[in-house]
Amino acid sequence: MRLDEYAAHDGTSLARLLAEGKVTPRELGRCVEQAVAAVNPALNAVIELYPDALESLPEGASATPFGGIPTLTKDFPVEAGRPAEFGSRLAQGFSAGHDAVYWTRLRKGGLVNAGRTASSEFGVPAATESPLYGATRNPWNPQRGVAGSSGGAAAAVAAGIVPFAQGSDGGGSIRNPAAFCGLIGLKPSRGRITGAPTANAPLLGLATAFMLTRSVRDTAVLLDLCHGPDAGDGYEIAPPAGTYRDAMQRPPLGLRIALCTKSWSGIQLDAEVAAATRSAAERFVLLGHHVEEASPDFDYAAFLHAQKVIWAADAAAHMPAMARLMNRSLEEALGTSVYALYRWGLCISGAQLIDALAAYDRVTRQVGRFLAGYDLLLTPTSAMLPEPIGTFDPNRAGIDADGVFDDLAPKEAFTALFNATGQPAISLPLGRSCDGLPIGIQIVARFGREDLLLAAARQIEEEVESAPGIWGQGRPAIHAGNF
Repeated sequence: MRLDEYAAHDGTSLARLLAEGKVTPRELGRCVEQAVAAVNPALNAVIELYPDALESLPEGASATPFGGIPTLTKDFPVEAGRPAEFGSRLAQGFSAGHDAVYWTRLRKGGLVNAGRTASSEFGVPAATESPLYGATRNPWNPQRGVAGSSGGAAAAVAAGIVPFAQGSDGGGSIRNPAAFCGLIGLKPSRGRITGAPTANAPLLGLATAFMLTRSVRDTAVLLDLCHGPDAGDGYEIAPPAGTYRDAMQRPPLGLRIALCTKSWSGIQLDAEVAAATRSAAERFVLLGHHVEEASPDFDYAAFLHAQKVIWAADAAAHMPAMARLMNRSLEEALGTSVYALYRWGLCISGAQLIDALAAYDRVTRQVGRFLAGYDLLLTPTSAMLPEPIGTFDPNRAGIDADGVFDDLAPKEAFTALFNATGQPAISLPLGRSCDGLPIGIQIVARFGREDLLLAAARQIEEEVESAPGIWGQGRPAIHAGNF
């Protein structure tokens, strides 16, 4: 298979070719190697490929939904024995001690972990510019960033290295990179993807793993493969009534959609982002849905303070164990942003953490009641366009914990809320700036309604998929199909 042919397919299409015997997993592995060689020097998205995984790819497809498609995982613990360095000098040389349960399900579904992608340090900064591996660049314009923390995954998928890649989202870390790179990025409902065998949901329920993709159908099938609880989970979300693949094919009718283009934080929206969001709303109107401007009402300052407390407490709780394990000094090995968060976390009391969780409970009730009156909420994903590399340098001297969150603010103004409240949210590539940069639009559904999100996303996708590229965007400047 030629590289330009390979890079034009989503995972579902490659799986069909595998099932028909028109290509083999081994050939796809060679395409991944060629694509990395062609585009990664310009992007710095892929840290490494795993020669043993590529060499063991068979000449025949497996009898699974994806048949043996190679993919990439984030620089976090995902698969036993694989490096998981969190983009940090502190964790350099660390490897995952066990498989994530959701990953074992994806592997049984025919995915092969062929390498790992760059992340921001410990997933904290919203810029994938880590002290260990440097800056990851945007395939649409390599002078621009890819957000974070799953920035390497986003750049790799957008550049045609793999059809989809694993990521995780604790405040927007799937959705923002998807928005900056012109992809689809779903953050499932809390509990939809188990955190087993460790936390039920990492970061006190804020974080979840999933995949960044180029098509709604890939998103649906991947979710079908990996959703569901594991034995010992502290709570279990209600399962879907059927498959997500079936759900996405049922066009929704007459949805009530709330449109929000004013950030709860007061951050000013880029004018092109605001225009793209309104244009997306008009698309839904043309499809027969009812759109009105409305927004949940909650205390954003209290919410933001609670987020700071929870993130900092988590850093203070977990960083020392990694330092002991790797025999390194936190002050010397951590980048300045993560170290500032850790240091502030040391000052947080148990009472403050309980208060933060109570604040999250209050905002969860308020957002839940708001969404009871609407089927979907439509917002920008990020308040800004992809910024020049170095704009939010996470390793600059003198940054404190407030500075860390100031850097996050324009990207997480619309995303982090739903990590707190647990609703499913998806970023869709529905806009372009005058300079050709992608603009992501977020839609949010009631808790547990990924089926409706995917059906609405597919309804929009059908309108744009006949044009070239992902959702009619054309091809990025740096793309495997150009070689």
